[in-house]
Amino acid sequence: MASGDSQKTELQKRAYESLSKYFQEHEDEVIEIEILPPAIQPPEGVLMQDGLSLGVPKKVLALAYLEARQRFFDNRTSGLSSPIAKTLQATKIMLLFDPEHLTAANFRKRVLSHLEAGYGLYAETPYHQALRQELCFLNSVLTSPLHRQSKSPTLWYHRSGIVDSLVLIEFSGASDDQKAAFWRGELTAVFKSGEQHPKNYHAWQYARRLMHKIENLGSDEDFAHRVKDWCCRHPSDVSGWSFLLYLTARLQSTSSRHDLVADVVNYAITLGSEQESLWVFIRTVLAQEMLIEKHTALYQTLQNYGKSLETASKRPEISARVHSALTWIETHRPATVINTPGLAR
Repeated sequence: MASGDSQKTELQKRAYESLSKYFQEHEDEVIEIEILPPAIQPPEGVLMQDGLSLGVPKKVLALAYLEARQRFFDNRTSGLSSPIAKTLQATKIMLLFDPEHLTAANFRKRVLSHLEAGYGLYAETPYHQALRQELCFLNSVLTSPLHRQSKSPTLWYHRSGIVDSLVLIEFSGASDDQKAAFWRGELTAVFKSGEQHPKNYHAWQYARRLMHKIENLGSDEDFAHRVKDWCCRHPSDVSGWSFLLYLTARLQSTSSRHDLVADVVNYAITLGSEQESLWVFIRTVLAQEMLIEKHTALYQTLQNYGKSLETASKRPEISARVHSALTWIETHRPATVINTPGLAR
């Protein structure tokens, strides 16, 4: 019995040290982390590494978490720099295993706050470097194929604070192109997270908060078309379509709004898609925008498409979707356009 406990303790320490070492070696890089299925075991029994890709058996991660948790609570009250660094390493493993561990997340925030107080909001300082490393860590966890972690509200809110600080440091003197590239990088992180966990509400809520941070870069249209392309590649993702609806309403140009919606309508018709999330977007945006003449033409395009489906007596599922969308638009469009010529069926 004692021998078994000793072996477990040794494996626990080995799991922690191996994972901690890997994180240290790649603290300035974004890595991809995957939980290995039971059928796949690392050659050395702990980790499977291939460059910036890391495979961890669930049992090994659980053992590493137990060791990390013990070290964290043993060292977190110390004011010495070495124990703080070790405690920070422990929190990475704790958050990888349990992304809602508020104590670990708050400890990382406090360390960053102390660095900010000591170095200020200046580039190329230890505080700036720590923010960049924190963003790499969050990218690694939020965009890896990890089911629970990619939708963590705790980590997404933490990321929002990191980005706020980086903006204050890096946007001073930055060109509009550099700023736009930064924001596109954040949107890309949302895309990747949405692919790992479809209908990722927390990731898309983060994207909404991003839009309030962006000023005078003309990025609404660029973002809207990028999100539209992503949604067309993932037509069942209702959270993505919901965000696209939000972006569409932000577009100042009527022509831009029409072109974007027309692209989506043509996509749905060309592919004969019956995805409910796609048709919910179409019906909602057309009901909201029926006062615009160009959207009236799109509505009539849908009418003609529905009639062609009925005449051909093919694809009854799609015909039902189109008919339902048309009925919904007629019911929910503004009352002032009920008698508008050309809208009667």
